[in-house]
Amino acid sequence: MNKGIGKILKESRISSGISVKEISDLLVNKGYKASESTIYSWENENSQPTPGAFLVMCDAYGIKNILTTFGYNGYKEDGSIQLNMKEVDMVEKYRFISTNSPDGASVVDTVLDREYSIAEKLKSQKYNEDSSTSSPAATSVIPMRFLSYYQRMASAGSGEFLFPDIPTEVIPVPDTPLSRRADFVIGVNGRSMEDTYFDGDKVLVEKTQDVPVGKIGIFIRGSECFIKEAGEDRLISHNIDKKQYPDIIPDERRIDAIGIVLGKVGE
Repeated sequence: MNKGIGKILKESRISSGISVKEISDLLVNKGYKASESTIYSWENENSQPTPGAFLVMCDAYGIKNILTTFGYNGYKEDGSIQLNMKEVDMVEKYRFISTNSPDGASVVDTVLDREYSIAEKLKSQKYNEDSSTSSPAATSVIPMRFLSYYQRMASAGSGEFLFPDIPTEVIPVPDTPLSRRADFVIGVNGRSMEDTYFDGDKVLVEKTQDVPVGKIGIFIRGSECFIKEAGEDRLISHNIDKKQYPDIIPDERRIDAIGIVLGKVGE
């Protein structure tokens, strides 16, 4: 523990009117090993609390700005990075997620990369604002949300096989009223829906088993997956070359709707 942190914890405890016994009981009830003698040891800087216990104490003592209170600037005297308690706690949580939920770690990585990119843009914009009276780039940061993405599995052709164990990834999409209705994103594979949707397009899909006539949906027939317009008696392709891209006419095989297409990602 850095010199002075124990003293600050003690002063903050006393200022908040909390006794050693009370903070000990609070921590023990939350699952931390924190006897009264342990609290004294932390305050005398003979040992240090875990990141979680530290944050609980800060909250109990009403410490709102931890970094300012404890004089932390993020770096050691030699210029190397020094993690604060909250950062250490985040690293420990990330390691736990990576070990027990690799997919979850992938989501965290995506969020971090996106937010880092946004922060870089904001920093650049601030620099431009400081250098100029106008900042046209200030509106370039777009809020995002995350949806599961099935890569190019909606066939705009003769059919794409769709299995329940197909791996998905989580991708960022612009946070719009349309995307908020979507349950997942699916990629278009083929040309039968041109000029409405093209090969490689990503479309927003809202889960439903009822796709009205005239609306475009995602349909499955056996293990095949299609993106088509719902017709009165068929699934309609939009490509005018009907010889190469015929409509899907129902036969003895069952066809089920799994969602309605809301539009392309980014619209």
